[in-house]
Amino acid sequence: MEPSSSSSGAVNGCSIMRMTESLSQQIMTRNDMATTAMSQAYLETKPVSDAKNLVAELCRQFYTMGWVSGTGGSVTVKVHDDSVPRPHQLIVMSPSGVQKERIVPEDMYVLSSNGFILSTATPKPYPYKPPKCTDCALLFMKVYEMCNAGAVIHSHGMESCLITMINPFLKEFQITHMEMIKGIQGHSYSDELVVPIIEKTSLEGELTEPITEAIRAYSKTTAVLVRNHGVYIWGDSWISAKTQAECYHYLFDAAIKLHQFGLHWSTPCHGPIHNFNGVWGSGGNLSRSFRTGAFGLDYMIEPSQHCILLDNEGTATPITFITNVLVPYALDNLGKHLAATYDSEETQEDINLLRSQIHYGQDMTLALQLPDPLDPQAQRSGVVGAVPIPPDYVGKELVIASLVANVEAMMRTDRKVIALKQLQGHIWRTGFQSNELVGVVFDDVQEALEKWHASGIKVHVYSSGSRESQQLLFAKSNYGDLRKYFCGFFDTTVGDKKETRSYSEIFKTVGVDKPSNILFVTDVFQEALAARAAGLEVILSLRPGNGPLPENHGFRTIESLLEI
Repeated sequence: MEPSSSSSGAVNGCSIMRMTESLSQQIMTRNDMATTAMSQAYLETKPVSDAKNLVAELCRQFYTMGWVSGTGGSVTVKVHDDSVPRPHQLIVMSPSGVQKERIVPEDMYVLSSNGFILSTATPKPYPYKPPKCTDCALLFMKVYEMCNAGAVIHSHGMESCLITMINPFLKEFQITHMEMIKGIQGHSYSDELVVPIIEKTSLEGELTEPITEAIRAYSKTTAVLVRNHGVYIWGDSWISAKTQAECYHYLFDAAIKLHQFGLHWSTPCHGPIHNFNGVWGSGGNLSRSFRTGAFGLDYMIEPSQHCILLDNEGTATPITFITNVLVPYALDNLGKHLAATYDSEETQEDINLLRSQIHYGQDMTLALQLPDPLDPQAQRSGVVGAVPIPPDYVGKELVIASLVANVEAMMRTDRKVIALKQLQGHIWRTGFQSNELVGVVFDDVQEALEKWHASGIKVHVYSSGSRESQQLLFAKSNYGDLRKYFCGFFDTTVGDKKETRSYSEIFKTVGVDKPSNILFVTDVFQEALAARAAGLEVILSLRPGNGPLPENHGFRTIESLLEI
């Protein structure tokens, strides 16, 4: 079976070149469904035709709404076919540089599920330009891959641009207590809707990495704003994507109007915007800023300028839960996990990352050093039990055995190795998903989160555990799913928690005017010093089981998050 004669390339920028007999044979070895989906006959079926007509109709409608004016903007949908699983469904995309109000089905591009162009637009005579697939194709494919989406809309609506310009330092848009929030997947009227904002680049394809990071950091989002440019919105179907796009644009417009009237859009009361003294970083008047109980209007914190950064272990979660439950679970299930998932792409990435971080001569603070057998002094600085990881061709049993030995050695010496944290997170994911694990947080955590949420205060987590493991813990906690209270999660990929530059990087991400607008709560003195050196306000958490603090450490302490 041959693809369409109009096939021209792959959206990753690499040409398909020629469909040789070798490639045809390779395609035939795939499952029957994928082969059928790439055939010429299938490209002419009613599901594909319906999808082309739908995208053309949506483009014309969105033109009248001001979302895709001046040939800008784009729409893409999966070809709905009940006989084809969504990951293998074909994709229809609108072209680039075409007047959307005059677009027709013949202008559409059809792509395979892995991004190869199977059918191009029909060329038109002068003054039309040669047909071209949308410049957003790379971004659309990334959203399909990461979010299991059924449709994606890229809008240049004016409100989606203006909302990112009101405060050029903000890294996210947030709004609460607005009726249209109910139209956003996974949200209700009183929830805080948070949409990440990424910076515009000169080429659309260069946004692929930033949008990937935004989706990873904001697990609940179904949209990403691009400053001074527009917004990408997706849903599990074209109806869901269109409905949410209408709601997002309504909320952006409402926020702009509220701002014009001098009202907050991101606080429940939507009261007047106040300038006031006695807030974090305004001269150290902590007695006023941190009163226990709900904030009155005089003490309301400007949510677009202030946030709380929480450590997890020893602050929100008991240390004993980590040391007595999570760590033993990872060790007990390590070999089983590696054997069961060895051939998966994810586990192979874990193994390769471990290989790269376990070698001779690397800085002990970054990874595990193996002792040099020719150096009699090396054993003193090495880790007992560490062994080289052999190549794959020796067999996966030996590879797994070496990995287990190295991981056990790392954990005995409390190594903060990114590869180890990543692997642990993947093992814990299995435990949480099977309900073998239930996250534990202190009894005051939920109430404190609810109070901060109601006051419009943004909350982020910074933990040595991976972002995925953080989200799993809070999603499957003893107080239910707490993720709705968090705006984002940071792990040691941003930097070591005892290094000042890590907190400087977080400051650049969370969208506040100055570092002192961030309150960091931790139980570790060295982390507190690093955060304070970066300009953050810091409070030390005193919890049962936490390590001792130096005398006269100079930080305010709390025993409950409700004291904030």
